[in-house]
Amino acid sequence: MIKILGLLLLSFGAIAQSVDPKQVPLISDDFKIDGVMDEAAWQQALVIPLLYETSPAENIPAKVKTEAYFIDTGNALVVGFKAEDPEPEKIRAFLRDRDSAYNDDFVGVLLDTYNDERRALEFFVNPLGVQMDLIQSGNNEDDSWDAIWDSAGKITEFGYVVEMEIPYNELQMPDIQGEKTWGLFALRIHPRDDRRLYRNVIIDRSNDCFLCQTEKLKGFANANRGMDLEITPTITGLSAKSRDPEDVDYGPSDTDFEAGVDVNWGINSNLTLNATINPDFSQVEADSAQLNVNNNFALFFPERRSFFLENSDYFDSNMNLVYTRNIADPDYGVRLVGKYDKNAYGFYYANDTVTNLLIPGALGSDFTSLETDSNNLVARYRRDFGQHASTFGGTITQREGGKYSNTLASVDVNYRLTPKDLFRVQFARSETEYPEELSEEFDQPTDQFSGQSYLLRYNHNGRNWRFNAFHQNKDDGFRADSGFIGQVGTKKSVIGGGYVWIGGEDNWWNRMDVYSDWDITHDQEGTVLEKEFEGSFGVNGPLQSFYRVGTGVRDRFWDDQVFRENYRYFDFDITPIAGFKTGIFIEKANQVDFSNSRLADSRRFSVYANANIGKHFSIRANHRYRNLSIDAGNIFTANQTDLRLSYQFNIRQRLRLAVIQTDVNRDLSLYNDPDDFNKNSENVSTQLIYSYKVNPRTLLFVGYSDAGTEFDDIESFVKTDKSVFVKFSYAWKR
Repeated sequence: MIKILGLLLLSFGAIAQSVDPKQVPLISDDFKIDGVMDEAAWQQALVIPLLYETSPAENIPAKVKTEAYFIDTGNALVVGFKAEDPEPEKIRAFLRDRDSAYNDDFVGVLLDTYNDERRALEFFVNPLGVQMDLIQSGNNEDDSWDAIWDSAGKITEFGYVVEMEIPYNELQMPDIQGEKTWGLFALRIHPRDDRRLYRNVIIDRSNDCFLCQTEKLKGFANANRGMDLEITPTITGLSAKSRDPEDVDYGPSDTDFEAGVDVNWGINSNLTLNATINPDFSQVEADSAQLNVNNNFALFFPERRSFFLENSDYFDSNMNLVYTRNIADPDYGVRLVGKYDKNAYGFYYANDTVTNLLIPGALGSDFTSLETDSNNLVARYRRDFGQHASTFGGTITQREGGKYSNTLASVDVNYRLTPKDLFRVQFARSETEYPEELSEEFDQPTDQFSGQSYLLRYNHNGRNWRFNAFHQNKDDGFRADSGFIGQVGTKKSVIGGGYVWIGGEDNWWNRMDVYSDWDITHDQEGTVLEKEFEGSFGVNGPLQSFYRVGTGVRDRFWDDQVFRENYRYFDFDITPIAGFKTGIFIEKANQVDFSNSRLADSRRFSVYANANIGKHFSIRANHRYRNLSIDAGNIFTANQTDLRLSYQFNIRQRLRLAVIQTDVNRDLSLYNDPDDFNKNSENVSTQLIYSYKVNPRTLLFVGYSDAGTEFDDIESFVKTDKSVFVKFSYAWKR
C-alpha cells in the first residue's frame, strides 16, 4: 500500500510540473515577521506542500510534513513554512553568522525571477532565523551575494515555523508591466542520520539542467524595484605599528581614519548601478590558511569584498578571466549589471593605487607589484538561446598604468545539446606590454607581445553515467591579468568517465560512485610536462558520512628530467551528532622535491573538526601536516593550524577569535642551496573581532590583530605587527 501511495504521489508530481503556473494571491496586508504566522492573511495564502524526498533517496514520499505559504503584498514576497517533526527535540539549529547554517535544519526558496532557467536567487532560514542567501548560476551556487530581507524562526511543539519577507527592490526581474511568471523550488533540509532534502517537485537526475525543473508561479503584477536607491556611507579607522624581528622597539604608530560611500542604484527592475568612492577594500576577517611549501604556482584566495561580490556571476565564463582580488586599493569604482530579455551584461571600472601582477609560466608562476597606478576595466555580454539553457558570450578586460598594459578579448559558447550533454567552447586573445625592469627580472618579452588561448569541453551527466572530455591551448604569450591564470605555454587534454549507483531504502549506503580520468600536458614545443592516470571510489553512508579512496600515477617534467610520481589517498567526513562534524584526509606519495630536483617520499595529512557547544559557542579547527623525505632524512616537515572560536550572542552580534600558526622545519644539509632557506621558521597571527550586523551593509566591526615570527636569525618568537581597527557603515534606502 505504501509503495502504491508513493507511485501515486510521484505521478502527481510529474503532472504538477507540466500544468499551468500556480497563482500567488495579492494581499496588501502588513506582516510581523516573528516566526508565528498568526495573521489572518495566511489563511488566503497559496499553499505548496513539499511532498518529495529528492536526496539522498530518489523522489520518494517525504518522511515529514512541510508546507510552504506564499503571499504577494505588492512590495514583497512573504513566505511562511510550517515544518513538522515528530521529534522536535532533535531539530538541529544554532545561532550562527550569516551564510553559515548549512549543517542545520533549514527551509527556503529558490526563485528564478526571469523564468529563464539559467540563474536563480536562493533564500534559506534555519529554525532560529539565521539567514543564508545565494545565487545559483547554472548548477553552481555562490553565497557571497547578500540581500537585505527579513526573517524569523521559532521552534514549536510540532516542529518549527519560519517566516520570510523578501522585498522586490532586492530582486532583479524583467522590467515589464503586469503579471509575471517565476520558477520556484521550495525545499527543506532535514539532517539526522542522513541529510534529507525535501522539495515541492520531483527531480529528474537524468536532466543535468537543474533549473529547468522548477515549478512555475504567476502573479507579482505590481512587483518591480521602482527607484531603488541605497546609499551606504562608511567610516574606517586603523592604528598599526610594526618592527623588524631584530628590533627591540616598535616604530611610530600609523593611524588613519577615512570616510567613503557606496551607492547601489536599482535603475529599473533589471538594471543595477554600483558606485564607490574611497572604498574600504580591506578584508575584515582573515583568509583561511593555506600551506605553501614545495609549490611552484601562486595560491588562489576567494574574493570577500562586497563591491565585487554583488552579482559577480555576471562576469563568469569558462576561463577564469576575471579575478577581482587583483584590484588592491582603488580610490573609486563603478559597476553596472543587468539583464533584458535574453541579454545579460556586466561592466566595471576601478582605478588602483597598487598594480599587482601574476606572472604565469609553463612550470610555475610569480606575484609581483608595479609602483604605478592602474586603470582596470572589465565588460561582459551574454545572450541566451535554445531550449536547454544554452548561451553565447563575450568578455573584454583591460589593465594599464605607466608603461604597463594588458588587453584581452574573448568569445564563448555553451551549447546544451540534450538535458544530459553540454558543449563549451571559448577563445581568447591578449595583447601585453611590460615595463623594462619587470621584463628583465622575470625574463619576459621586452616589447609588446600577444597570445591566445582556446578551450573545448564536453560533459555528459546522466543519472548513472558521466563522461567528460577537455582540451585547452594557452600560448606562451597569453596573459589574463584581470583574471587568475597561473600557467601558460601549455596544451592540456583530459578524458574521463564514471558511474553512480543510487542506494535504496534497504541499503546501508545511499550513493556510490567510481571515476577515472587520463590527462596529458605538453608545452608549446611538444615536450610532455605531465601525464597522469587516476581513479577513485566514493561512498555516502550513515551519519552523513562520506568515504573516498583514490590512487594515481603521474609522469612530471622538471629541471630537464622526467620523474615518475604516484599517490594514494583516503578522504573521510562524518557528522556523528548534531552540531559536530569532522573529517580527515591522508595521502602517501612519491613526489618531486622542486627545490632539489629529485624524487622524494611525500606524506600529507589534514584533519578538521567543527563543533557547536550550546546554541551560541562554536569551534572551527583545521590542522595540516606535510612531510617530504629521502633515505637520508626529512627534507622538511610543515605543520599549520587554523583555529576559529566564535560566540554568537544573538543573530546580530558575534565575537570571534582566529589563530593561525605555521611552522616549517628543514634539514639544510639535504638542500642543494641551503642559503635560500631557514632551518626553522614559525609564523603566528591572531585576530579578535566584535561584529554587530543589522543587515549585510549596516554594521559595526571592532577588532585587534597581531602577527609574529621566529626563524634562524632570531633566538625567540617576536611579535612584529599590531593593529586596532574599526569599521562602521549604514545603509540608507529610499
